[in-house]
Amino acid sequence: MKFFSKKSGYSKKQLGFSIIELMIALVLGLLVIGAVLKVFTASIQGVHLQNSFSRVQENGRIATELIVRDIRGADYWGCAGDIGAITNHLDTSPGSGYDESILPTAGSGIDGGNNVTSQTIAGITVKDTTDTLTLRGAGSLSGVKVSTPFMPTTAAVIHITTGSSLAKGDIILISDCKEADLFSNTQQNTPTNGNIGHNIGNLAGGIKNITKDLSHTYGGDAQILVPFAKVYFIGVNASGTHSLYRSDNGVARELVRGINDLQLMYGEDTSGNGSANSFTATPTNMDNVISIRASLTAESGESSSGTPLERTYHTTANIRNRTL
Repeated sequence: MKFFSKKSGYSKKQLGFSIIELMIALVLGLLVIGAVLKVFTASIQGVHLQNSFSRVQENGRIATELIVRDIRGADYWGCAGDIGAITNHLDTSPGSGYDESILPTAGSGIDGGNNVTSQTIAGITVKDTTDTLTLRGAGSLSGVKVSTPFMPTTAAVIHITTGSSLAKGDIILISDCKEADLFSNTQQNTPTNGNIGHNIGNLAGGIKNITKDLSHTYGGDAQILVPFAKVYFIGVNASGTHSLYRSDNGVARELVRGINDLQLMYGEDTSGNGSANSFTATPTNMDNVISIRASLTAESGESSSGTPLERTYHTTANIRNRTL
C-alpha cells in the first residue's frame, strides 16, 4: 500500500532530507574529514621527524668514524719511529714548491686550531669559532716492498716490486728501524721497472732533491711510504650550509654534509707514564698529546617544527703510534 501526502500528493518514500538533517550530516562529515586530516598530518610529521633523526644519526656516525680512524693512524713514520729520524733530501728553499704544512719535517704529527676565525683552508671558508685538526704521517703502499738486489750503495736506485702506483716526482719516505729518508722519485716508469731514484737536479713538475746519497742502504725490511697531511674542519659548502671537510695534502674534500660544529680536547701526557693526565683545548706541547676527544654536532637540515634537529656526538681516540 502506498501513502500519499494530502498536500503534495507525493509518496513519503520520495521525500528528501530536511535542512536540519543536512546540516547535521555536513557537520559530522567535516568532523570525520578533520579527524582523517589530523591523522594524516600527524603521520607526515612523524615521517619527517624519523627522517630527521635518521639523517642526524647517520651523519654523526660517519663523521666520527672518519675522524677516529685518521686520529689512530696519525704520526706514523715507519719503523724509524718519529720525525726526528728522517733525513730530508728535498729542496726546501722559497719557490721550490716545498709545502711545510704537508711534509713531515714541518713539525709535530698533530696540530690544531682552537675556535678559529676568518680562516680559509684549501679554498674553503672555515666556520668561525670551530676547531681544526691537522694529522700528519706516512701511509704504506699495499703490496710494495723493497726487493733484490735492494740498494747496493747509498747513491743507487732502490729496487721494489713492480706494479706500484708510484710515478716520477712523487714524494717518498723510505724507512726501517734505523733511520728514514725523504726524497722525490726521479725514475721513469717505476710501476714497470720497479726502480726508485733519488738523483739531484731539476725535476719537472716536482720538488728536486738537493742531496743524492741516502743515510744508509736499505734492505728487505724497509718500508716504502707516502707522507700525508690531513686537516679536518667545518666549512661552508656550495649550498651555504656547513659540512665536515678534510684537506688531503692541500686538496679539500667535502665528507659529510650537515655537520656544523667540531670541538676538540687533547689528552696530554705530562708525566710520561703513557696515559693522559688531563684534557685541554690548548695543550702546552702537542708532542705530549696521546689521545684526542672530538665533539661533532650533526644537524638534520629540516624538521616538522621548522627548527632543525641537532645532536652532538662525543668520541675519544688514542694516537696508536704514540701509545704502543
